[in-house]
Amino acid sequence: MSILKSFSKKKFSKNQITFNHLFSQKSHLGTTLKKRDPKMDEFLIGFNNSNDTIFNLELVITMIRRSFSFMKLLLLKKKHILIVGTGFKFKPLTKSLAQSLHQPYIAGRWPKGLLTNWENLSPSIKLYGLYLKKLSLSNKQKINLETCFSGLQIIKSLPSAIFILDLKSNQDVINEARRLNIPIIAIVENNCQYINYIDYPIPVNGASILTVSLICSLANHALTESVEEK
Repeated sequence: MSILKSFSKKKFSKNQITFNHLFSQKSHLGTTLKKRDPKMDEFLIGFNNSNDTIFNLELVITMIRRSFSFMKLLLLKKKHILIVGTGFKFKPLTKSLAQSLHQPYIAGRWPKGLLTNWENLSPSIKLYGLYLKKLSLSNKQKINLETCFSGLQIIKSLPSAIFILDLKSNQDVINEARRLNIPIIAIVENNCQYINYIDYPIPVNGASILTVSLICSLANHALTESVEEK
């Protein structure tokens, strides 16, 4: 059973995101005081005896609700949110959340230029959709297509926003999205150097798979409920 599925048994909603949810998964713990990026200080409330910084969970809850409200608005308008998590331990969460919300995703290597060179790369996405039935490709070609494009079959144009689960591994995504003014929602740790580039930050212990899983589960329930209500 995946971590996301284990959390999904619990019913969460926007108004049920509580201090205890986050605290129980150690979402409040950041990197050491020395390793923090000063730009993240506004999200911190102090540090413990081990010099681990502590996130202000009341502020974190506000930031989560703000991010979810923005994502809900897009989904209700039938816009696409590209979900990105390329780090090894985040790939299953990325795929599960995206499939649950019927959104495109990248859970493998980021295809450089996917956003900024969309017109030239989109034929390759269509090629992937066709190869199983109509094309005879080598195993290497199939693996390359699978890695890059398997999660993009439902998207026909540039996404309206991007949700990044592991920010440190995806600087190229940030750069491309900024060039095109595509809003970015992201889980950010307190040693994050890109906070000024994130439109909707979720400041938590992003190194913890349990914390990221909890955020994904909260997003899954909050966003699914909003779409079903329409």
